Amino acid sequence: MSWRIILVFCFLSLSSPRAVAQQPRPGGKSVLLLIPEDTALPAMATLVASLRSALWESQGGPVTLDVESLDLGWARGATYTQALHTWYLTKYRERRPDALIAFRSDAIQQALQLRQALWPDIPLVVLSEDERLWEQQPRPERVAGLWLRYDMRATAELALRLLPRTRRLALVNGASPWERAQQALFLRELRPMLERRGLELIDLSNLALSELLERAGELPEDTLVLTASFMTDSSGRPLVGREIARMFLSASNRPAFALHETVLGLGVVGGALVSYEAVGRQLGLLTCRVLSGAREEFLAPLKPAAVDTLTLDARALLRWDIPRERVPEGVRLAFDEPTLWERSRWWVLGALTVSGLQALVAGGLVVERRRRMRAQAELVERQRQEKLAELEARRTLDQLAHMSRVAALGELAASLAHELNQPLAAILSNAQAARRLLSVTPAELEELSEALGDIVSDGKRAGEVIHRMRVLIKRGEPRQELHSLNDLVREVARLLVNDMRLRGADLHLSLAPSLPMIQGDGIQLQQVVLNLLINALDAMAELPAGQRHVRVDTVASVPGQVELRVQDSGGGIEPTRLSRVFEPFFSTKEHGLGMGLSISRSIVEAHGGRLQAESPPGQGALLRCVLPAAHLESSP
Repeated sequence: MSWRIILVFCFLSLSSPRAVAQQPRPGGKSVLLLIPEDTALPAMATLVASLRSALWESQGGPVTLDVESLDLGWARGATYTQALHTWYLTKYRERRPDALIAFRSDAIQQALQLRQALWPDIPLVVLSEDERLWEQQPRPERVAGLWLRYDMRATAELALRLLPRTRRLALVNGASPWERAQQALFLRELRPMLERRGLELIDLSNLALSELLERAGELPEDTLVLTASFMTDSSGRPLVGREIARMFLSASNRPAFALHETVLGLGVVGGALVSYEAVGRQLGLLTCRVLSGAREEFLAPLKPAAVDTLTLDARALLRWDIPRERVPEGVRLAFDEPTLWERSRWWVLGALTVSGLQALVAGGLVVERRRRMRAQAELVERQRQEKLAELEARRTLDQLAHMSRVAALGELAASLAHELNQPLAAILSNAQAARRLLSVTPAELEELSEALGDIVSDGKRAGEVIHRMRVLIKRGEPRQELHSLNDLVREVARLLVNDMRLRGADLHLSLAPSLPMIQGDGIQLQQVVLNLLINALDAMAELPAGQRHVRVDTVASVPGQVELRVQDSGGGIEPTRLSRVFEPFFSTKEHGLGMGLSISRSIVEAHGGRLQAESPPGQGALLRCVLPAAHLESSP
């Protein structure tokens, strides 16, 4: 009995794996994909995602897609190939797919060996960069395929049309066995064109990465660069092609053209770019037809897959001063931002129309003013004696107005001088102390260093005071930048702190921590804060000095928004006037122009927010400014 058990066990262990692997997996269709490189690479990741999407859409439901990365770009040799084959035989001995897919000729050979050992009856779908695949040997059965063409010749012709003064072509390529085989094909395509145009070829392939980057910055002026792929350098080190492209394009002093859409946007000018999304879609559609029982004819040479498009980066054209007139018709322009006229044509026309109307109105007002002045002069001349008293009164009023302006400027100058006095006095004191320390023998260097440090610090404080004044009053184009609402409030509060003390008012800041950032023009937003605080101070002018309180709060009560609240302790706003406080030229103050709140509301609405006024009973006036929080993109 024991002899029989041992015999059966030996028979099962030595039996061919085909007999075990014929049982299909339960459930829907399943497909095994063999790709030559790591799925983390951008091209491979895009291909796999597009293939899976095409399979699901065409099959009307989920399709199991197993993906195996062969890492053939850097792992090589018979030992690795045999170990890889043994591993897949073990892994898929009891997992039979409905179809097998292979991309690239080196992965196709692995797929053929695996299918022959496990499932010789399942279909194989291939996408080969060699159009003459199996031309010189018997072709396996149940194989459907397409030709993926890396069109280096079309890329070179496009580059030469854009840069007609080119006299040299530099070819960049990696050192893996597959890359060297591709380079031979590229040179066979390019050699007739090089001879016909008399162009010199600069070979930058099969180099160490450091040497490649060094030579990229020393290319002659009449050179353009053709890049293929760079999976390994001459040392055999595995590399990520997209990152190497980024480094090379930063170091290169000449425009570069490429074959892969994954590097578009890194600085490459363009080329006949292969879309790996289109590659995955073509593979998926062909696989679905095979799974449905269609007999796809395997042609020799293979039928080309329409997955490449002549594409140029509009930003790279500008960088290398390539005129748009040289771009051939039908070439796709990526990152082509419209001009101001194309983007805002109607806004520009509207602005010109409004400006014209404003000019007409201003001209009419000037003409009318001149007429009135002429009539007034004639009337004054006729009634000179009667108007002497009126002219004297007008002169007196003008003098009072002038005195009022001078007093206002004097108040602002006194506030600024008071704020500057402290750092200037400290500078003088520390300078005197430093002079005394220098006269001591031996000199107290440590104390002298501290005195000089205090002088620098106080000088910076005085500079900051002047800087805040200059920033607030300077004019310029609006700039969309990130700002902290708390910092804007603190800057304006520091500017007005002395004016508030002179007015006998107290300022209470309650600023929420960890407040989201806001986006907009910092000077305009500071103007809003300044207008609200000045409006609050003016509203409390009739209160005794000890009862003038201004409270400023910042909160983030609603996700995606920040809010600024300014509340004074004045008499508040009458309910009948709440709806009018933001109207131009409407003011509750005797000498107010009524433009501060109107301008503030326009600025807030231009930043996507809102400004509203409330008058809680017995709590003064409350102005609430709500602004959207900035959307910060998280880095991957």
